[in-house]
Amino acid sequence: MKKIFASIFAAAMLLVGTEAFAQLVPGAGYLLSIEKSKTEKTSTDAVKLNGFYVGASYNIPLVAGLGVAPGFYADMLFYNGAANLTQYVTLSEHYTELALNLPINLNYRLEVSDNASLYAFAGPVFQVGLVARSTYNGRVDFGPIHINEGDAYNHYDAENGDMNRFNIYLGGGLGFQVGDLLFTVGYDHNLLNIDKTDGVTTNRNQIKAGINFAF
Repeated sequence: MKKIFASIFAAAMLLVGTEAFAQLVPGAGYLLSIEKSKTEKTSTDAVKLNGFYVGASYNIPLVAGLGVAPGFYADMLFYNGAANLTQYVTLSEHYTELALNLPINLNYRLEVSDNASLYAFAGPVFQVGLVARSTYNGRVDFGPIHINEGDAYNHYDAENGDMNRFNIYLGGGLGFQVGDLLFTVGYDHNLLNIDKTDGVTTNRNQIKAGINFAF
């Protein structure tokens, strides 16, 4: 699999400087990430993180509707949760994540009219996490007494963090282009364990929907 990824990337870099009717395709969209952890004996409920992505790809035609598109995107994800520990004590969490993504997609374009085309795309997505931070707040409500205490936790901390910065997805999806507008939906399947905790495996899969501009 590594040889396939390397070959795709090398072909894309060789063609970037050519006049192969390459298109710059900026875009943005909605991102839903579904995360689940498990140990040898137990598994947790899925956690849903909502957010958005923004960036651009460089679509390079190869032959007969086939192309390759290296890209550069930034993802932002958020999660808010709360739990009542007792009748008087509530714990809440606000999670924020920022990551950079480098997809390299093979795509196939099928023209259905002079002004419309269908797309299918698939390929690896290499991810580097920049920020993964949780803010925890504990609240005590007991009659006239109200106490709030907060603390922050860096999930990428070199000594105490519980998340790996690096991840690889295998993604794919479909698109429909009308004029210069390209609408896409896609799915990314996590290939690596993003949890640094011993004995814990955490995987994350993503659903994406966006709008792009094919200049």
